[in-house]
Amino acid sequence: MTPANAFSRAFLAGGLTLATAMAPAIAAPDTPGRSQVDQGQAQMPAANAPLSDATIDKAGAALRDVAKVQEDYTGKMGAAGSNEEKHGLTEQANAEAMQAIQSHGLSLQEYSRVMRTAQSDPQLKQRLMNAAQEAK
Repeated sequence: MTPANAFSRAFLAGGLTLATAMAPAIAAPDTPGRSQVDQGQAQMPAANAPLSDATIDKAGAALRDVAKVQEDYTGKMGAAGSNEEKHGLTEQANAEAMQAIQSHGLSLQEYSRVMRTAQSDPQLKQRLMNAAQEAK
């Protein structure tokens, strides 16, 4: 494995962890009432339903894009001067991450399900990482 591939895999693995952590924040904007996650629960497939190759490929591509958003905003957050500015940047990052997920034809619920499942399934995690690296 080349150093660039090793870095890419490490970066995407970090993105997988981040993506799993970010999903509730993306889905639960600062508005009263039910969140998108609550509203989408009835539409979500059963947690033990198998994931299709197409879903894994889409989630891998989305993961790559969400990791890029995280990379872009990490520096901006470090340079932010006030909590208000950080809050605004967080909202922008969440919106961009949500757009990245949806641009690959996934709902946040589908994406979150793949990320959660990959955390406890090493084979799925590997397939997801491969899909993220191969995504165009």
